[in-house]
Amino acid sequence: MPKELIYDEATMYDAEVTWEPDKYVRVGIKTHDGRSVAEHLNGNGDDPAQFTGLWGTFDRPSLNRLIRCLRRARDSAFGRDE
Repeated sequence: MPKELIYDEATMYDAEVTWEPDKYVRVGIKTHDGRSVAEHLNGNGDDPAQFTGLWGTFDRPSLNRLIRCLRRARDSAFGRDE
């Protein structure tokens, strides 16, 4: 199963793209600060997190890599567009 990790240079979340040829594409967000996602969701002690989603901020080179990766994964999973 092919997999690529696109690093978020500004915050603590990275994008991961995984795909199975002729089957599916999966896009996920991972932390790169060593803490679990559950810690991020729960906040700090008595100050609960106001969780609405996980967001990454990518610079232009990282975003271009993410787009190329998603296109490659899409074509592998579903075939090329005509």
